[in-house]
Amino acid sequence: MAKNSARTRTRDEKKVETREALIIAATAELAEKGIEAASLNAICDRAGFTRGAFYVHFKDREDLVAAVVERVIGSFQEEVIATAGAREDLVTTIAQYVSAVVAGAPATKGTKHWQFHHTLAACSHSAKLRARYVGLQKRAIERVAAAAVAGQQAHTVRDDVPAQNLAEILVLLTLGVAAAHEVGVPIDLAAGGAALAKLVAAHR
Repeated sequence: MAKNSARTRTRDEKKVETREALIIAATAELAEKGIEAASLNAICDRAGFTRGAFYVHFKDREDLVAAVVERVIGSFQEEVIATAGAREDLVTTIAQYVSAVVAGAPATKGTKHWQFHHTLAACSHSAKLRARYVGLQKRAIERVAAAAVAGQQAHTVRDDVPAQNLAEILVLLTLGVAAAHEVGVPIDLAAGGAALAKLVAAHR
């Protein structure tokens, strides 16, 4: 039993490693060649696997592109949104976001290869991917709204604005900051983050 269990774990680990390698290769290849020009063969070659291995993990090319986008967006959300293990309120989430962007964390500025405009380009080519991307942003809004509610209950976040509205505004702001950074708009994010924290803070 122990040997079989060890073999199962090894197989599972290899499957995870293969999928990870394909996503990493796709991130680089799609960014370098463009969404349309990057081929599955090139992605598989870059990852060091066959197309047969690819189809074990992904239905098609669109499914792989979606996995890349979900990885980038998911990493960003995990990096900046306060979780149950932290002080779960909006002030904490804002501080985490500002700190991550100022520090140049990959989750907030994209990977070495993948930037915000790549996500937009990918979404423009696929209605299914757009729907998945919108779903990711909706989940982000839900999480930020939960952080806002927690802050309102703790009297650290203003309660004269609905938590849902605060969350929608803040998530939209992150998209705007990503676009501004990419085109080189100068932003004093530290000062802006401090001002934003004051705007959402409870009136005392």
